[in-house]
Amino acid sequence: MPVLFLLTVVVYPLFYAIGLSLQYYRVGGFAGLHNFAFAFEDRLLGASLRATALYVVLAMGIECLLGLALAVAVQRTVRSALGRTLAYLLFIVPMVTPPVAAGVIFRLMYIPEYGIVNVVLRDLGYHGRPILWMSSPGMAMFSVVSVDVWQWMPFVFLVLFAGLSAVPPDMIEAGEVDGAGGWARFRHLELPYLKPLLLLVLVFRFTDTLRVFDHVQVLTMGGPGASTEFLSLYLYRIAFKFNNLNYASALALYVVIVVSILFAVASRYLSEELA
Repeated sequence: MPVLFLLTVVVYPLFYAIGLSLQYYRVGGFAGLHNFAFAFEDRLLGASLRATALYVVLAMGIECLLGLALAVAVQRTVRSALGRTLAYLLFIVPMVTPPVAAGVIFRLMYIPEYGIVNVVLRDLGYHGRPILWMSSPGMAMFSVVSVDVWQWMPFVFLVLFAGLSAVPPDMIEAGEVDGAGGWARFRHLELPYLKPLLLLVLVFRFTDTLRVFDHVQVLTMGGPGASTEFLSLYLYRIAFKFNNLNYASALALYVVIVVSILFAVASRYLSEELA
């Protein structure tokens, strides 16, 4: 039964996608590597890849830095079991929120006239024109990144906090006796325990941000222009708006190859770290 399930949901779709990628659009017939080669000439794909790269770097960087900072802060300041339990519950809420719902919530928050963000800014003393959060490429990118950070920074926090909890207390006490400050304690005692977890977090968040779709579709639909038309949205447009499943399949196979290579490299590095 498990083998049949695997064949149904993984193997068959993969080979079906390979078959589509080797055919011409509309007319059918064997196209060889035509669809794969066309990707290197597609300027719209290039713009989508640049937007995707910017989104991935911003989202992953902010999430990892904030998650790590909060994990260290909670580990060192919150000692009671109740306090840590409340922190866990607070950080789990965004993770279990459906991405579409998160997109709708932030879309309402960013409404120029009466969205809560602009209302708070006015209360804090800002009296200029209402900020149009999704009208320019920069602001639109900030808007979609903020949703990803709100929803998935808690994942980074929880993973790294678990890693910090695994550091032997006697090692920390010995470091404090030797006069190690906060930064030295983190760099020499805690960071070695966090390196494998940071690698796993980076791999998981990379694959997640690479296929982001729901909240971006709700917030900006890829606009303004194509500034937030990430690879997943571009694939969706090619496949289901232009009905070019052949070219979309070729692009999807490129994504599968890149992600597979990344996982292979990360797994090898992780096995060396844990050896």
